[in-house]
Amino acid sequence: MRIFFVLLFLLICTGCWDKREINQLAIINIAGADKDPKTGELTAYYQVINPTGIASKQGGTSSAPVYTFKLNEMNFGRLAGRTSTIMPRQFFTPHIQCYIVSESFAKQGILEFINFIERDPDRRTNVDFVVTDSPLSDIMYSYTALERVPGKYIRSVMDMHARTFHKHLFPSRLRDVARAVSMHQPIIIPILHYSGVQSSSKTDRLESIQASKNSLTFTDGAVFQHAQMVGRVDEDTKRTNYILNGQLKITSNTLQVNGASVVVEAQNIQVHRQYVLTASPPRLIMNIKVDLRVVENNQTVPMNLENLDEIEVAYNKELKEKAEHLIKLTHDKAWDLLGIQDEGISEETWKNLKVDVSIHSTVEGIGNTSTAYQ
Repeated sequence: MRIFFVLLFLLICTGCWDKREINQLAIINIAGADKDPKTGELTAYYQVINPTGIASKQGGTSSAPVYTFKLNEMNFGRLAGRTSTIMPRQFFTPHIQCYIVSESFAKQGILEFINFIERDPDRRTNVDFVVTDSPLSDIMYSYTALERVPGKYIRSVMDMHARTFHKHLFPSRLRDVARAVSMHQPIIIPILHYSGVQSSSKTDRLESIQASKNSLTFTDGAVFQHAQMVGRVDEDTKRTNYILNGQLKITSNTLQVNGASVVVEAQNIQVHRQYVLTASPPRLIMNIKVDLRVVENNQTVPMNLENLDEIEVAYNKELKEKAEHLIKLTHDKAWDLLGIQDEGISEETWKNLKVDVSIHSTVEGIGNTSTAYQ
């Protein structure tokens, strides 16, 4: 009787009944968009998975794991309909891995793009979103190492970054940009860069041992305010922003202690805020507690209690300098990167608010040796 009910349950379950149904779908892996600032013409790139090319074939020629199709239109609504003119399969987006927009398009504003995605139930905003400072065609026409499908490559890199964030929430999804539209706090999105002269658009790229050549890398951060890119920050500023907002829990730093380099890993980063609005000027006190682990020590002096104090002082000083640089940037650019106005503080109070940062770090781990070998 139990077997009967199991078989009955399987019969009523929907799914792909055979391989031919999968082969009737153009499964979109990555979607890229660019917009001409003069004419407003949109250029869309759709990277479609080739099911027969994903599995490697031994003893024979491997086919491409993905193919990229390009379309030009004046609005997003017509793009999906136009896919039937160049794709022999049904346009299918529920399994999309990533949206990519050019830096030029991002600076023009992507609110129209977000609204288009949100209105269609078949499309999801809960996927990764990046800006590229390289030609979009180079990104969309390039294969990646280790991961045969470029969308999975980008997703895997994003997942690796997410592990260093509290609750594994890396603010890099299109949904995060959409939520920030109604907020004062800008959001910083990773910038994708292609480190090559020309796109690696042939499958023989997958056989090259030089994985860092002609590859996709993440560099700086694009600052979005109300769905428009308003600036760019470097890697250090982006990381400091994540720390001060209590998002990042693990990061690495290289310090100079006693004339030698010491690499530490900051762990369990905790940030606590306290507003003193009755003061003149009003103040925000930020207390940051960090546990440090020594990863590399090039000092010649023994790592005793005094030396551990020196490492802690060096880390506190460096992070405080970076925090003050970020705070100055918020006033110079009028970017509320700390999200102070979203906590109920008026714009006038925010502009006059003095931010004090207090950092307390403790070295918890030094490795197996207290002194480097000489």
